[in-house]
Amino acid sequence: PYAGGMGNSIRYVGMSPRNDALKVDGVENLFCAGEKAGLLVGHTEAIVTGTLAGCNAVRHIRGERPLILPDTLATGDAIGYVGTQMTTEEGLGFKYTFSGSVYFDRMKAKGLYGIDAIEICSRVERTGLTGVFA
Repeated sequence: PYAGGMGNSIRYVGMSPRNDALKVDGVENLFCAGEKAGLLVGHTEAIVTGTLAGCNAVRHIRGERPLILPDTLATGDAIGYVGTQMTTEEGLGFKYTFSGSVYFDRMKAKGLYGIDAIEICSRVERTGLTGVFA
């Protein structure tokens, strides 16, 4: 912390209402990621949402349908779940991350957490998104 922990970070004050393609509601060509996409905390969450938002921005320019990650993958489930939760008062009281907190518990309960690379690759392959996650 550059400011010694005092005023070095202002977070969670500007989330954008968005869909699961990370397109901001009410704006034709704006996509969001990271903490702007909800109470998603962490580098991995920023990478996942930033990659999807960027991909969908390009798809939008090309006139293609946006990519929405399925909830059978942790990435798609997190984006969808957090999107729903950020519309509720209770949901706004939590932070969501792949490495802890309430989303990690959900991920384990749904069988989406794992460290077996072969199983993860199989799960992605079953969705038809292998090239997306290459």
